[in-house]
Amino acid sequence: MAEAQAQKLAVLKIDRAAHPRRKLLRRWPLWVGLAVVLALVVGMAVVGRAPSVRVAEVREARPGEQQTELSAAGYVSSRRRSVIAPQVAGRLVEVAVDEGDAVEKGQVLARLDDRDARVMAARSRAELQAASQRLAAARATAMRARNDLTRAEQLARAQVITRASLEEAQALARASSAEELAAVAQLEAAREAARATDLQLSHTVVRAPFAGTVVRKLADEGAVLAPAALEQENIGGIVELVDLGALEVEAEVSEEQLPRIELGQPALVFLDAYPDQAFVAKVRSVRPAIDRSKATADVNVAFEEIPPGVLPDMGARVAFLKEAVPEEALTKQDAALRVPASAVVRNGGESVVWVVQDGKVKRQPVQVAEKVGDEVALAQGPEPGTQVVVSPDGSLRPGRKVKVRTEGG
Repeated sequence: MAEAQAQKLAVLKIDRAAHPRRKLLRRWPLWVGLAVVLALVVGMAVVGRAPSVRVAEVREARPGEQQTELSAAGYVSSRRRSVIAPQVAGRLVEVAVDEGDAVEKGQVLARLDDRDARVMAARSRAELQAASQRLAAARATAMRARNDLTRAEQLARAQVITRASLEEAQALARASSAEELAAVAQLEAAREAARATDLQLSHTVVRAPFAGTVVRKLADEGAVLAPAALEQENIGGIVELVDLGALEVEAEVSEEQLPRIELGQPALVFLDAYPDQAFVAKVRSVRPAIDRSKATADVNVAFEEIPPGVLPDMGARVAFLKEAVPEEALTKQDAALRVPASAVVRNGGESVVWVVQDGKVKRQPVQVAEKVGDEVALAQGPEPGTQVVVSPDGSLRPGRKVKVRTEGG
């Protein structure tokens, strides 16, 4: 009876290890659902992320572009530009000019405390006077000694004095002559010392080395200055002086383009401050050195006539020309617009550019007139200043958001 009861209990016992496959089959829809949701989230993130695009602006053609051999960026500089510093150490007591003042050569720019220099100069003049008096006394002594020697020689010939007396007179004459020569040397040394102290005194007055304009004031009254070799900017300087009549453009030209540059070559200068104007210029010099870090050389381009309102360090672009451009061509505007050639692509049998507006792109048809270097001229297209995508890829769609970076970025 007990065995029969045990068998019945064994039948009722649940074996949990006997149905693992059934449990897995019940759970697989949950895992599949999670994988699908994860894939959808990743896909939406990738699709929704705004792509980064490089853009350039549509620009108007510049005068003389058809004759341009090459172009280079640069800035306005002056052939005469200097940070004016004192030649002696001292405390600045006066700055006689301010920024923007035009000064003449030799005009007083500043003064240093000259009290010590005046004391030294007065002492040198006193020593000079004393040396002059010593020379006068030495000359009188030497003259008397020479006269005594002459009389001694006459008396010795008459055998009135002894040989020893004659030799003593000769020794006194030689000694007095040596003292006279020493006094002459001392006087010359005192004179040079006086010149030096006078020069030091004159250096307490700082003057303009050339005619120019004060572009920066670098120190005020009370500053203690010391002479310095100004290899670094503004060390020990009082003012920065620039000759605005010697302005030119310093352009950076890559070393592989240097063979295309010649002295006297005609050029046009376009200043960032006056983008609608072209200024006639020519190549004045090429600096005989290469910047290793940038592989460029500086080319100095002189204005034919310095434009009014141009200032040092203004940004500029120089167009080096194959031949000079007639004056009337400088005012004539080419109606064609310019965009990078890589911005124009074919789409549906027509030429288009992708325009960036309000952070989104849209497709705009254009009419290409001709290819000019690495750009194309458009007979019809977006307005000047419009941003267009450079080298667009196939991922762009009308209305898609994009992240803009400039052409050099």
